[in-house]
Formats: sequence, C-alpha cells, structure tokens
Amino acid sequence: MLKVNNKVVVQFLLAISIVVIIVGYIQLNNSVLWGTEKVSEYMIEKMQGSMDTGQYNIMLQGFIEQIKWSGGILLGLGGILFIACMTLVLNKRSGLN
Repeated sequence: MLKVNNKVVVQFLLAISIVVIIVGYIQLNNSVLWGTEKVSEYMIEKMQGSMDTGQYNIMLQGFIEQIKWSGGILLGLGGILFIACMTLVLNKRSGLN
C-alpha cells in the first residue's frame, strides 16, 4: 500500500480530487448544452449552415455522448482518488498504518 507521510501531499491530492469531481459533474450536467453548441458550430463551419435532420441528430447524439463519457470518467477518477486519500487519512488517524 502507498505510504504517504506528508500531510501536505494528502491535502493536495484531496484538493485535486475535489476539483476533478467538480469538473466531471459540470461536464455531465452541461453535456446536452455543450453538445448542441458543438454540433451547431460544426454545421456552420463545415456544412455551410445546412444539414439533414437525421444527420444532425446523429451528430448531436455523438457529441453529447462524447462529453458524457469524459465527464463520467473524470467524476469516477476523482471519486476513486478522493476515497483513496480519505482511506489514507482515516488509517493514519486510527493508527492502522
């Protein structure tokens, strides 16, 4: 098991995990809005403002899923890091380490 003796390192990792959790949550929460913006930008830049409805919906779903996946991964990694750091802190306080 990772042995961390430095309190500052654990606090830094806890802060990083909280930031990653917040960023992941924001991405998940705003995935539809950001996906709509991305497909609109794509339609204006690449398709000169015109696109078939079916193609638009497929691209919209793809952009939303991309943002959801990245947000979910960040949220999960941040949660795992947070739990690992809290386990280190609690083990140190209880004297198990």
